[in-house]
Amino acid sequence: MPRLLCILFSVLAAAAQGKTEGDYFAALTYAESVQLALQKNFAIEGASFDPLIGRAQLRSSEGKFDPALTLAYTRDDNEEDLTGLNVTTAEQLADGLIQPGLLTRNTRDFGEANVGGLTPWGMTYELGVTLENRQNSRNGYTNRYTSFAGFTVTQPVLRGFGTDVTLASVRLASADLGISKYAYARQVIETVTRVAEVYNELWFSGGNAEVERRSRSLAAQLAADNRRRAEIGVMSPLDVLQAETDVAAREERVLVAERQQADDENFLKQLVTNRVEDVLSVRIDIAPPPRAPGIAENRKADLAAAVQNRPDFQAALLELQKREINVVFTRNAALPQLDLVASLGRNGIDNDLSDSINRSVENGTLAWSVGGIFSVPIPNNTGQGDLEAAKLEAARQIVELKRLEQSILIEADNAAGQVETASKRIDAAKQARVLAAETLAAGETRLRAGIATTFEVLQFQRDLATAAISEIRAMADYNIAVARYQQATGTTLARHGITLPE
Repeated sequence: MPRLLCILFSVLAAAAQGKTEGDYFAALTYAESVQLALQKNFAIEGASFDPLIGRAQLRSSEGKFDPALTLAYTRDDNEEDLTGLNVTTAEQLADGLIQPGLLTRNTRDFGEANVGGLTPWGMTYELGVTLENRQNSRNGYTNRYTSFAGFTVTQPVLRGFGTDVTLASVRLASADLGISKYAYARQVIETVTRVAEVYNELWFSGGNAEVERRSRSLAAQLAADNRRRAEIGVMSPLDVLQAETDVAAREERVLVAERQQADDENFLKQLVTNRVEDVLSVRIDIAPPPRAPGIAENRKADLAAAVQNRPDFQAALLELQKREINVVFTRNAALPQLDLVASLGRNGIDNDLSDSINRSVENGTLAWSVGGIFSVPIPNNTGQGDLEAAKLEAARQIVELKRLEQSILIEADNAAGQVETASKRIDAAKQARVLAAETLAAGETRLRAGIATTFEVLQFQRDLATAAISEIRAMADYNIAVARYQQATGTTLARHGITLPE
């Protein structure tokens, strides 16, 4: 089991390490740093919520087809003063609800229960029952129940018809879910690439600080030797002053290098740990990074597949899909409205509640209706304008897709070139460092023989330090270039064996 699955930072005994209690230490490898970033990096953790939110929004969009149960009840109570009302028809008098010259009180109880919803092809439906009871003071509040059981459907024929319209919001939510997954993948790739950059920068800054300290020691040793030579009269005070001046200058370089190392250590901590309160007390000791694998064998295939492998390109394809869905939706919305409406059911009227319900279910009077609703805006500027805008948005997304494809190809090819150049720099820097060491050794020999100056030896020392730093810089740049090449070609996840959740 990898060490990273144990404890990230081990608390070591203060006496054994010479540190105060509470400091944390870790000997991290590059591979472990990548794994820790996947587990503990705040940016990745934050991005992991995007697919979860996308799934929730997709579920929400699918809810438009959920049947809805509706229960309703109302009671009406009113009084009518019918004094002076001229009632002439027998029908009005026989109704029993009104009688001239008296104060009449009417009550009405109305309840309904229905289940309704929307189908994927655009039809709305409602299946249910209604029950009404009317009472009147003039007939002793005798119950008069009216019940109805049946269904009503409305089917759009033009605007609102078909799955292209009703499923548009679901398809848009599905595309957004895919985009959120690619955004998460992109964040993982960016973080892994950032770990490679910071890890190698920390290794370089540590090596740079060590070289500067060695260079300072060489200058200090030369200054000490010159003082001894000056004391016996074989060297001038100017040579001593030159050496001591250089020691002071190199001390300043050591301070700058050590500060950069501390900064880079903080940057790496920010990537591989989710500690907050005690993050500044954490100390990291990294292992030398392995040389990244070459790209020559896979370069042609990587460049050919770079566009399809890049999550940002796949996300852009889904954005184009969303624009196309919107075009279809707005084209339908620009059509006239023509809805067919039909209902079918049974009425049941009786003074008894159960008899009224039985009539509406079994042998009540049949009630049905059919009809249509037509509506068209003139001259339909809103519909036509929305459709034109949707088409232009889709066309612009196609242009953006082509621009992104071109950019990816250029970026991937440039990244490959950076890897090749960095690889060649390693060999050149190593040779320069070896030659600088030989030159310094020869210069020191000539100085002891009295045929070279202190200034020359100091310059040889600086040249050696510069060459050593350049070699470390070249190796770090090579590893960083490979990481950026993998990012540019969309191969980061495959190269690190990272599998993202579905």
